[in-house]
Amino acid sequence: MTDSMNLINAQVTFLEPRLVLVHIPNELFSFFTQPFLRILFDHDHSEDTSKITWTDRHAFLNLSITPVGCSLICSKELVEKHLTPLTEQFDNLLGKTKAKSAGIETSHDEYVAIQVDGQGLDAGQRVLELTGPLAMAGISIFFITTYFSDYILVPVKARHTVVTTLQQRGFVFSAEAEAYVSQLSPILQHNRNLSSPFHERPQTASSSGSDGRPPSSPMPSTPPAKDIPELQIRTFTKLMKNKIEPAVDPNLRLVNCAGNRDHDEASTRQLKEDLIQVLLASNSPRPTTHKTVGLTDDTDFSAKFLSMTLSSEPISILMEERLLTQLGSTLLGTKGEEDVLVPIVLDLRALGWTATGIVGGVAGRLSQGAASFQLEEGDNEPVEISFLSSAKAGNVIVRAKQLGRALRALELGMEEVKGRK
Repeated sequence: MTDSMNLINAQVTFLEPRLVLVHIPNELFSFFTQPFLRILFDHDHSEDTSKITWTDRHAFLNLSITPVGCSLICSKELVEKHLTPLTEQFDNLLGKTKAKSAGIETSHDEYVAIQVDGQGLDAGQRVLELTGPLAMAGISIFFITTYFSDYILVPVKARHTVVTTLQQRGFVFSAEAEAYVSQLSPILQHNRNLSSPFHERPQTASSSGSDGRPPSSPMPSTPPAKDIPELQIRTFTKLMKNKIEPAVDPNLRLVNCAGNRDHDEASTRQLKEDLIQVLLASNSPRPTTHKTVGLTDDTDFSAKFLSMTLSSEPISILMEERLLTQLGSTLLGTKGEEDVLVPIVLDLRALGWTATGIVGGVAGRLSQGAASFQLEEGDNEPVEISFLSSAKAGNVIVRAKQLGRALRALELGMEEVKGRK
């Protein structure tokens, strides 16, 4: 396949840690608040880590609170140290069957995060072009769009298949960039020190099997989709079969913010204190709306929707607009009315961890459907799409003023499936 303009400037980097995903029901959030705070902010009393700012201690970590539940994506070691003892207490107290029915789940597979960088890339089309081929290869993926970068999470055992797919998209490994880049990338005009396009970057211990070879991905039980249109049909058929419909809460108005690359100790400490206050305020049972007796937007710091991503990039936070008074003072980001975002939430709790094609199928439908509505209405402004995959939810993030067009595109996908019956 040839590269599109969306991918020519892309750099794709495999991050080292092995990750697991944890889903905690919102009603149990209060039991896990302290472990979450330790995972985010503790330096484990190590002299080396105590010198590192808390925002820079994680190669990759995402903590999200959504209407579907709380989701944590981080290294397996952190989960085993801070969360497993508590989940085992639930098992002992309730019995494993009841504890599982309570909704606490940890992924069986380990995942690797792939960071995607590039200037001037259209997020929605990039999602489709990168995740579509992976979904068609039968790979279960999670996708997270942040302020500075995109992240694709794939099972560790599928890494070799992912690399092969990248190579088929025209990517080669650049030793100088330490990333996979397009063969047409400007980076390669100045550096020809490339590994063979038919071989993966040398494996590290964390990305190889015990025998040093890349772990292989088992063949999917169902033959993968042959193209994007078939992937869309399969995705919306799966959603309809499991009675999963897009949900929108009109009270959830989001903004996308990030830490400054040149952060100072004072601002980092202030952000930590502000986040702790928000997380502690969020650990009480949540009413059906964020309005609580005696509280206003200025005093209610509990979060119905909050996602923070820590990586080598500055911290990225997707949060409710009303929390700007609490968290916005130390963060970058355009915070005007035209920048307000709305999440379209897909509750995926009925699907297993290995459900494939959801992100790619939804992205394809949004890209195709939104474009058709754009032509019908004579609107030349494209629908801007970003994604937040949490452990058990797919969150499609769009601008508030473009919500109607995005919802109609999703409805069109559902109607097309109904018409095939």
